Amino acid sequence: MNIDTDLQYAFTEGIRDYMSEKSGYLQSQIGNPEGADLPNKKYYDPRKWLREGEQTFKKRLKKAFEDLNNINTL
Repeated sequence: MNIDTDLQYAFTEGIRDYMSEKSGYLQSQIGNPEGADLPNKKYYDPRKWLREGEQTFKKRLKKAFEDLNNINTL
């Protein structure tokens, strides 16, 4: 198991999925599937999509701990 590579991929996976899911909102600053004059700031704010990467990173890290039988060992 290469945890470093797995975690890098998991972080990227979260960002990729967010970008794919919200692609209609990320094309411009104004205008999205909900309306031509609506702003998209909350979608392209990097804190939003980086948070998605952090969430998938955390999920993969928990899986690694389970696989290594290292939960509640302290």
